[in-house]
Amino acid sequence: MNKNLLSRCGIYCGACYVYRAERDCGEFIREIAKWQKVELDQVKCNGCFAPEEEKWPNCRKCWPWKCLEEKGLDFCYKCDSFWDYSCERYRSMEEFCLERGESIRQNMVRMMADAEKYLAEQEKHWRCPSCNEPYSWYEKTCHHCGKSLNRKDLVS
Repeated sequence: MNKNLLSRCGIYCGACYVYRAERDCGEFIREIAKWQKVELDQVKCNGCFAPEEEKWPNCRKCWPWKCLEEKGLDFCYKCDSFWDYSCERYRSMEEFCLERGESIRQNMVRMMADAEKYLAEQEKHWRCPSCNEPYSWYEKTCHHCGKSLNRKDLVS
């Protein structure tokens, strides 16, 4: 298991479009580069716990990292405001992630209980039911086989 795919906030990095595009290449990496207005060789990220230079630029400026560093914590679930729901920024990010079918609060709780099991569950969850290849958060059709992912969890 790649522990870099754990995140401090509960986002599963293995379903990130940048992470997937770098590994899956083909037309998908070209689509992502065009969408993000970057060159192909800039579409790369090795996950939340990768060294700074191996992260996507958006991930380098991630607010949970800065907040947790200031508090001396490594995960949001270790913060009191996670449990009493008082962190407005986390709640906002949680709502955003729910729109793409990911419950980061649930992910945090599962990660806290058993990180290895959580990663295995996520690896299985983010796979196409037709070809069993991994897909990313915003996809409605698999970028490998082109079949519909039948995602009821994705808000349009």
